[in-house]
Amino acid sequence: MSEHNHSPRTRNLTFAGLSALTGCVSLIIVVIALFAGLAIDALLGQRGPATICLVILSVPVSLFLMLKIALTLIGQIQPAKNINYEDTQSYSKED
Repeated sequence: MSEHNHSPRTRNLTFAGLSALTGCVSLIIVVIALFAGLAIDALLGQRGPATICLVILSVPVSLFLMLKIALTLIGQIQPAKNINYEDTQSYSKED
């Protein structure tokens, strides 16, 4: 399997984009808890206690996972190397 050499900027943007998507983890966990609670309530013949408990318990779990994933991905971002701006040309508009 060949390893691709991506530029650090491309890797950093990838990690930043993935860490921005970690909010979806929270939504997915809460929806799973909702459907699991509805299924448990249907099995027990009740209307709501299991659903409410699972949804309430899913919030801290989803926040923990969201932060863990985001901080892990952000920790993999590499700082940019120093850029020598003296070598770059400045363009001015001449009339």
